[in-house]
Amino acid sequence: MDSLQELLSNWGYLGFLAFVLLGNLGLPIPEEWVLLVAGYLVWKDGFSLPLVLLVGVVGAVGGDNLGFYLGRRYGQGVVERFNFWFLPTPTRVERM
Repeated sequence: MDSLQELLSNWGYLGFLAFVLLGNLGLPIPEEWVLLVAGYLVWKDGFSLPLVLLVGVVGAVGGDNLGFYLGRRYGQGVVERFNFWFLPTPTRVERM
């Protein structure tokens, strides 16, 4: 946890936003730990609670919306291109 704390201390709110945004986008990033460390830094007077809450909500909503947009825009093409990995029939692809 020390390295994550140092990373957030060095990058500040921008690093916190990036972790939460990428985690909500769907990348395997431990955003819950980032939120935990941000809460610890608020307790140690390193971060401001209202800003942490604002950045957390903006990162979560932004990541979810960006993931939805990318899936809506490019999802069908990805499924059609790599459907041999999923092994669905054309009927299943149509239903998806």
